[in-house]
Amino acid sequence: MHLDRIVSRIILVAKLPGNNRRVEASEELRTHLEDLAEEVRSQGYGDEALNRIVRMRFGKAEEIAGAFASVYAPERLARLILQSAMFVTASTVAVVMVIGAVQLIAAICTATSVVSILRGIHEEVFGFAAVTAGYCSAYAGERLFPTSLTKAPLLSATLGVCLAAVFGWLVPQHAALPLAAFASAAAGRVLQRVEIPFVWFAGTALPLLMAWALFGPLISGWQFPWLVWVGLTVSCKALREIVRLFERLFVEDFA
Repeated sequence: MHLDRIVSRIILVAKLPGNNRRVEASEELRTHLEDLAEEVRSQGYGDEALNRIVRMRFGKAEEIAGAFASVYAPERLARLILQSAMFVTASTVAVVMVIGAVQLIAAICTATSVVSILRGIHEEVFGFAAVTAGYCSAYAGERLFPTSLTKAPLLSATLGVCLAAVFGWLVPQHAALPLAAFASAAAGRVLQRVEIPFVWFAGTALPLLMAWALFGPLISGWQFPWLVWVGLTVSCKALREIVRLFERLFVEDFA
């Protein structure tokens, strides 16, 4: 049982990439430990001495875990990059589908030509990217700083400043709306962690309200951009489900 605890501790600290790697490393470590324990027992030592000798000769669990982590670091990084790319891609597709569906329903209800919506799709690419970037950066901040509420938003804040510079250069006349959408998505993700039902609705609305107050109507013909808020809120709901799905699929890597 003591040997099993040593193996479990090493595997936990090493954070090996993937369940197969963990099983292989566990079997290898357990074999080495059992061989060492058998050698010590053959010399007539009892269990108490056995535990002490095994620790002395095998080494500290943290040191062994560090060696394993160093060996498998490139593979772990590759898996992280692949999973992150899959996550961002799935999130982008979800945002495009949700916001597109909201706009289509609004067009049908208001008898607006769908063709007119499609004509402006090239401008909305910035909005789609902003929503995805806002939500994903807030989630990435949670993963990087799981115990710090002050450090977690730093990634979103830094990315927001960069996007402000990019949008201000590329589409200065239309920068307010995608930047507000970015802030809304990030705030929505942050408030989804609060254990108060639907409080994150306010997170998606507040940045839009502030942008509307500062810059006036963000959409031609609208005062407060209700349609944008609905699209953002439903998108954040869909993205939360994607986060949960990825955490179930890659439970070892997200742990």
